[in-house]
Amino acid sequence: MIPGSAKRNLTQRASVHLDMARGLAALAVLASHVRGLFFVPYHDLSRHSIPLDMFYGATTLGHQAVMIFFVLSGFLIVGSIVNSFDGGTWSWTKYLVNRIVRLSLVLIPALILCWVVDHIGMALSSTAALYHRPVENLFTTSVAHLETAPNFFGSLFYVQSILVQPFGSDGPLWSLSYEFWYYILFPIALCALAGKFRARIKVFYCAAALVIFFFVGRAIALYFLIWLLGGSVAVSLRLREARTRFSWANAMGIAPLLFGLGFSISRPLNSPFFTDAIVALGFAAWVYVIVGASERHMSPAYARTARLLAGFSYTLYLTHFPIVFFMRARMHGAVWLPTFIHLVYAVLICAIAAGAAYVFSQLTEAKTELVRHRVMGLFR
Repeated sequence: MIPGSAKRNLTQRASVHLDMARGLAALAVLASHVRGLFFVPYHDLSRHSIPLDMFYGATTLGHQAVMIFFVLSGFLIVGSIVNSFDGGTWSWTKYLVNRIVRLSLVLIPALILCWVVDHIGMALSSTAALYHRPVENLFTTSVAHLETAPNFFGSLFYVQSILVQPFGSDGPLWSLSYEFWYYILFPIALCALAGKFRARIKVFYCAAALVIFFFVGRAIALYFLIWLLGGSVAVSLRLREARTRFSWANAMGIAPLLFGLGFSISRPLNSPFFTDAIVALGFAAWVYVIVGASERHMSPAYARTARLLAGFSYTLYLTHFPIVFFMRARMHGAVWLPTFIHLVYAVLICAIAAGAAYVFSQLTEAKTELVRHRVMGLFR
């Protein structure tokens, strides 16, 4: 039992803001990959200016967006698990069905999509070259060498970055194994600490947690702390007596996040983890302020946009890279300079990838609750 664990529901305002954060983070990953694939690197520019610095800075936040996903995931999942424990409704079956359906309903078709797009790219003489050589800052080996059955099934069962590499051109799959094992680790650790279990059951859970920590390796175990940071926000908000009523608090809440993002771009530390932790702390502070604020009126257009972006953000994350990579392979010649016409092309490429992901999501991500209900029906 966690002290002060009365259930705390999100206000509609907080829910919409968190949806917007999730949607914008997915778009940041897309923009980062489009800029990285199609445009000349920043250090190779012959001249610099404030607009160019802003463009390259804004499109360098793909990795930082993943840290935002980790914190947001920890916040939502830990809050849900603690509520279940406190309410006496915790069920491993229900929890695993919810989590695995949420992840795999999009992952399985996304892996098939990646296989199809990559094989089309490797088969066409006009695109095959990019698939058969390493790509700077993306693939140390070629995409063709990553198109293996072990990588496919390893990614399917969330052991990419542990036992295998992410499948094909879908490099963003690396973070999915992190998420999955965090989903498993936290409830196991909570069961080991829960007072309702006998000593030998707690010993079993402790042993299971240790085995998983050794299995996933140092990197995934270390970034579990960032995921737990989101969970700590969820727990601390349960102890908070009243909501913030001052409008300036919401504006100030974004300051640590902006500082963290700016710091990670301009003055990254020698340790990538500590740089990522600064970003995560800034976002966690923003979540704490937003969720703890009182309900206020918000624009219906803003709310609809947030719901729309969040509704296919997971699908966009998993499906965009094979599509964007194929379009890059179709482009002959050198990478682009950031001219106006090339920026327009980049926006169109982002729109194509996002549009394809939205259509894909209507067949997968949008059906999550329906599939969960049907799968749970099998266990009843």
